[in-house]
Amino acid sequence: MKKSILFLIAAFAICCNVYSQHAVKSLSLQPKIGVGLSKLTYHYNSDFRPGIVVGFETEYQVKPKLGLSVGLLYSQQGSKYTLGEENHHYEYNYFNIPVLTNFYVAKNLALKVGLQLGLKSSSKDYLSMNGWETSQVNDNIKSVDVAIPLGISYEMGKFVADARYNFGLTEVRLRSQFSVFQFTVGYRFDLIKGRK
Repeated sequence: MKKSILFLIAAFAICCNVYSQHAVKSLSLQPKIGVGLSKLTYHYNSDFRPGIVVGFETEYQVKPKLGLSVGLLYSQQGSKYTLGEENHHYEYNYFNIPVLTNFYVAKNLALKVGLQLGLKSSSKDYLSMNGWETSQVNDNIKSVDVAIPLGISYEMGKFVADARYNFGLTEVRLRSQFSVFQFTVGYRFDLIKGRK
């Protein structure tokens, strides 16, 4: 499955008639906000935990068909599951730094792939059962998380809609990695105009 997704992105980038509305050597800033759905893989029967994603990304247009971007995103992550009468809820929040290659495959449309470094800001476990609840800070969660982001974005004027899947590589808990979907809307500012 992972190889198939990477192959499709590469095929699009090579085979499609591609466009870019951004001038070469231009630099842009994009504040963005949205929602994320995250869970831990192979951890009981985990369900997705919804959370907020907020931050910014900058992009440098290397070629008419190619851009490179780096960002800083605060992401509320975690997971939840039920075990008998026990309801478990994990809140693990990260500052994520995605570094992406953006392939422009059609007008206003880009496919994205790269590497993301996540730095943990907090980690707390909640347990509730029969109206009773307790919580504790979990210091055993890995402080650094590495993921592969795969995404697609579409630009409407200065607004950018972005959908992304982050495939976790780090075992943040025993035998469990993050699986994260993110949906954001941003507004693009040109910092350097570049040249046509």
